Amino acid sequence: MKKIFVLIVVIIIGLFVVDTAKAQNSGWWLGGKVGYWHDKADNGSKTNHFSIAPEFGYDFNAKWSLGASLGYESFSTKLNGDKANNDVFVIAPYARYKYYSSGILTLFVDGGFGIAAGDADGFQIGLSPGLAVKINDRFSFLTSVGYLGYKKDHFNSGGEGFGLSLASSDLKFGFFYSF
Repeated sequence: MKKIFVLIVVIIIGLFVVDTAKAQNSGWWLGGKVGYWHDKADNGSKTNHFSIAPEFGYDFNAKWSLGASLGYESFSTKLNGDKANNDVFVIAPYARYKYYSSGILTLFVDGGFGIAAGDADGFQIGLSPGLAVKINDRFSFLTSVGYLGYKKDHFNSGGEGFGLSLASSDLKFGFFYSF
């Protein structure tokens, strides 16, 4: 697990040194998100959550993009010597509308849906606001926070619900490289 994490960090740092001179108003891009969470509860249980979600998309113009995320999530829980593992694959296509852009900053909203399959199933559909910061002409950092929409099962801790969530637990970070 540590080797995978180190490899991902090296790749991300390597992308920072890319130096090009192309403005990105249209074209393909590649990116993604990686996450890891370890939790130790008072009852002695330990939980590990790892996720990786490569993303790809196409900018049609300075305002509209289509993209998709193909992800893998692994959950493991250990309590009193008993261990449980869950592996889930997620596909999440979306449309991105960039409603404000000035200099290196772009504000956007993603509208799409997600389907989860594997040891846990689920469905979600909704909107997620975010911002992108252009590091150079090809490389950008992006973050999104919150969700407005419907979530079921895997995406909603096994339940079903509709609403607005602006919790810090919904904060996501990612990077993307424009071709």
